[in-house]
Amino acid sequence: MKKIIVTLQTILILLLFAACTNEPALPDYSMIPWINDYGYNSRELFPIKSGGQVPGPQINVSVNTENQYLLIDVNTIDFLVTENTFRDANFEPQRMSNRVSETSEMMFEEGYLHNVSFLNMNYPILYVSMIKRSSVPFRAKGIIGRNFLVDGQMTIDMQNKIFAYSVNPAVSLGNLTADSNLVDINLKLRNNDHMGILKFFCHINKIKCLATLSTRLNTTQISADLAQVITGKTSNRTSVIESLKIGSREFSGIKCEVNNDLMTLEPENAEAISIIIGMDVVGQCLWTIDFINGQMLIQ
Repeated sequence: MKKIIVTLQTILILLLFAACTNEPALPDYSMIPWINDYGYNSRELFPIKSGGQVPGPQINVSVNTENQYLLIDVNTIDFLVTENTFRDANFEPQRMSNRVSETSEMMFEEGYLHNVSFLNMNYPILYVSMIKRSSVPFRAKGIIGRNFLVDGQMTIDMQNKIFAYSVNPAVSLGNLTADSNLVDINLKLRNNDHMGILKFFCHINKIKCLATLSTRLNTTQISADLAQVITGKTSNRTSVIESLKIGSREFSGIKCEVNNDLMTLEPENAEAISIIIGMDVVGQCLWTIDFINGQMLIQ
């Protein structure tokens, strides 16, 4: 009887520890077929947090001995962090800067953080941007931007709460599916606010449109011009896309917000982006981006 009591006490202690640490539960990787099909190994898999005000995938980042979960965002250049996220960090400020991030204007204090670790990489010293002010409420504790992703391939699986990343994927996307299922991505790798938007073409109600995606948004957003084409009206705040097709994957009945600032994502002489695909769409399927070969697969 004592052994049973001890066992139950141990289980209760473990459950309380998990609740207190607020760590995401590790799924059974052997039960998820795409991991083996895509050639990822166990070290290339990272549990993610999401939900609430931060809908996209957040992975663990360690600074010294403190751990926080920061958002993966392919449309941010570098490493962003909010003030006081890492309270015991040794931050060395260097300069102030301003830039546009998606559709918000932000002010940063740039400088160095020490002993930073994430995605199996350790940085004794890392240049980061600390967020001082944002014109749009910034909900995440920080962001891991594309500079830490463009040398490899990433997969987002929101249903199983897994983020996968490999700089040397064992299986290429071209070996997984027919070329007709792959989507070409356009990402000009320059250290410039506008040149870093990940862009690709989709079809909205059979109309070819330029798109990007955002892990910051719960709800997909479309431009006012596209909303007018779809609804015939100019004053709607919301709209419904009957058919959204990306590669061979089709989504239907997508409820969107109309964003009048979508045109500011790109310079005036660039082709306008008509839609920012949010986590309401991303969360429905498996998204893989091969930055090296400029391709994307949605399954």
